[in-house]
Formats: sequence, C-alpha cells, structure tokens
Amino acid sequence: MKVADLPASVIEELVTSEYWRIDIDPGFDAKHEFFMRWKYLLPNPHTADYEEDQLAELINFNSYEILLPMGRNHHPHLNLLRLNINKDETSLTLFLFDTYHSSWFDDIHSARYGFLAVADRYQKYGCDFFIASYYHFSYLVGRDYEDARLIMQQRLGV
Repeated sequence: MKVADLPASVIEELVTSEYWRIDIDPGFDAKHEFFMRWKYLLPNPHTADYEEDQLAELINFNSYEILLPMGRNHHPHLNLLRLNINKDETSLTLFLFDTYHSSWFDDIHSARYGFLAVADRYQKYGCDFFIASYYHFSYLVGRDYEDARLIMQQRLGV
C-alpha cells in the first residue's frame, strides 16, 4: 500500500483532523517535544514545494502497513528492532533504529540512539493501516541495543 493509493477522503481527514496529530521528539541535538500535524508530511497544498521523498510513505513491518512521521528517504535506513501489538490489535509499539543521519552514526557507540513509536489502527473508507501518534527519540537498552550494535557493525564493516 502507498499513500498515493489512499482515497482523497483519508488524506483530507489526516491533514485536517486534530485527532490524528503526532506527539513527536526528533531528538539527537536537543530535546524538542511538540505536536505535529500530518499536513506537514502528507501530500496537500501545504507540502506542494516538498520533494517527493520528503513526504511520509507507508512502510511495511511484519505485515503491518504503518505511516511514520518521516520522509520516504528514511526508509532504506530504518531498521525495526521490535514490534509489539496490543491484545485487540488496535495499537502497535515499535522500537526503531534509523541511520539516516549518517553523521550521527559513524561509530559503534551510535547504536544507542533509537526511536520509540506508537501507532494506532486506522480503519475507514475501506483502508486498514496504522498511523503514528507518538514518535520519540529513545536511548536503546538491552536486546534492542544489542540488535542495533549488530546493525552498526555490519554498516561499519567491523
């Protein structure tokens, strides 16, 4: 599934509704938590000047279609460390390792930087996918950290 395949009514709802905003903390250089609306990430008149790869795109992890608040140019750098779905399958929790910002990922210790996302199920207009409501910088610990270290070792060739 791709964002371009979504009905116009879905895009309209996501870019205008207060319900579908995101609590986001992009992290790295400073803590700046804020709410963000999808109108800054999805195709609409507000993003007309954006490059196509800067816009959000659905990504598939473990057979779940998920809309995360990042440009599709991040997708090749995004590594799923863990995905948990709640009992009634209406919410996902993801631990992610994103090496897109290569200047932050130049040594093995960079494996400690990750992201925590929570995504809620969207089921309207014949669509069924998950959309992030929470996306925060997170320090990785335990198994998530060890998995990220393996990714960094492969990336760095060490």
